[in-house]
Amino acid sequence: MLDSDSKPPCPPGTQRLHYLLATPFRYPPLPHGSRFGGRFEPSLFYAGSSVQVTLCENAYYRFYFYHDMQAPPPKRQLRSQHTLFEFRYRTQQGAKLHSPGFDRHQERLRDPADYSATQALGSAMRNAGIKGFEYRSARDPAGAINIALFDATPFSSSSVFNEKSCICQTTEREVLFSMERKASRFPLDQFLVGGRLPTPAP
Repeated sequence: MLDSDSKPPCPPGTQRLHYLLATPFRYPPLPHGSRFGGRFEPSLFYAGSSVQVTLCENAYYRFYFYHDMQAPPPKRQLRSQHTLFEFRYRTQQGAKLHSPGFDRHQERLRDPADYSATQALGSAMRNAGIKGFEYRSARDPAGAINIALFDATPFSSSSVFNEKSCICQTTEREVLFSMERKASRFPLDQFLVGGRLPTPAP
């Protein structure tokens, strides 16, 4: 376990927040950025608007982690524990990319393999002073709503609510989440594009 001195410093405005809210802003972006974040831009806070879409998004990344390993794990299964929580946000400098005005752009906004359009849009929104936005999931077949925040100012509470533990089992072909005697299964085929699992922010 890393101590706080070995971690990147918390950016201004996040010190008051619960660590689950502050952590995404603490680390540099991934080598290829994220769906709405470029390679050299500060990281965003991403979340799902429901448990189901949150698990769906996480399932994709569990598959990617599993299939990116150099060798299969023991027993060809990965077991991990996750925390689900609720948070409150509100901003006047926001955007709803799921509104009717964006309907004709959904194919590009939800492209599961090409992030070039969304990264360009993310940069434009950031430069225009947008603080947070909602958008349709590229991983959920129904296009459920996700949330992204450029910084911590939209959080209307520094606390998180309704924390729940979730056990995840990942195999080559399935991700299974177990929580409160309920199970959610996600098959690998749901996330394949042209028979392959796309790379995050290629």
